[in-house]
Amino acid sequence: MFATHLRARGALCRSLTVTLCLVAAPLTAFGENAAPAGTVEAGSDPGAVAEPAPTNNGKVAFSIGSDFTNAYFFRGILQERNGFIWQPYGGVTFKLAQDTGYGAIDNIDFSLGTWNSIQSEQTFASGSGPANWFESDVLVGFTMGLFGFVSTNITYAAYTFPNGAYSVAQELDWTIGFNDSELLGPFALNPSMLWAFEVDSTAFGDTSQEGIYLGLGVKPGVTLFEDAEYPLTLAVPLTVGLSVSNYYDEGPGGDNDTFGYFDGGLVASLPLAFMPSDYGSWSVSASLDVLALSGTLARVNEGNGTYFVGKGGIAFSY
Repeated sequence: MFATHLRARGALCRSLTVTLCLVAAPLTAFGENAAPAGTVEAGSDPGAVAEPAPTNNGKVAFSIGSDFTNAYFFRGILQERNGFIWQPYGGVTFKLAQDTGYGAIDNIDFSLGTWNSIQSEQTFASGSGPANWFESDVLVGFTMGLFGFVSTNITYAAYTFPNGAYSVAQELDWTIGFNDSELLGPFALNPSMLWAFEVDSTAFGDTSQEGIYLGLGVKPGVTLFEDAEYPLTLAVPLTVGLSVSNYYDEGPGGDNDTFGYFDGGLVASLPLAFMPSDYGSWSVSASLDVLALSGTLARVNEGNGTYFVGKGGIAFSY
């Protein structure tokens, strides 16, 4: 178990990228996180989820998935690095509108989702709740596609801790992503930006001052063997996490870092083509991330400024 740190005085917040995967948007927030492969940071990004299967022509889409990782970091903040860590998630998306606004609006979606982390180390467990169930998030969001290459999302997130580790935290997030593949072709970067506004409790440091987080990311990628039954998709998500206001603030007398972390990863995903399309779209993924942490976050990570995070998962959407 890692040592208790400043975040124990507040509640943990999770990344919006989880929500982006749940809303079945064509773009991902970061290359964190919850269904597309390689979102924001290692430890919080679920595996790969393909677009809903063509057989689903209705107004409702579903997605579920399950990831296994050797460590859980949230925006560079260490949560757990020992034991068995299982992170299941799921969501439902309601397609409210398509091809409206005189061609400017591609789609408007409303989504409900959940993301969870179950940890054998019973991290910070206290009270009468299930000791291994560390985190359970409730995510409610709207996604809008614009002009064929922009995706923007607003999400309310409530982060709860069934094992009593922390009190409930709340956050409002805004994400915007760009699909620049038509402009750059195989050299597309898929840039994105996430603003996270803490509205009740904090992810790190002094709980009396809610903070603002900014995440900047790109996610170049390539698909190999496109004509094969099992095409292989490789992506290289790169993310920088910054504190705009008090986000990495250690409290009175402590540091208030602007730079939080850099995350560089490699994600490989593969469709499970042997599954009939009537049963939805299935995929598996594996990723390796390298986190470079600020001095403050390195102290949280038992003095280690660099950490490798590996992950594998399976996902389904329909």
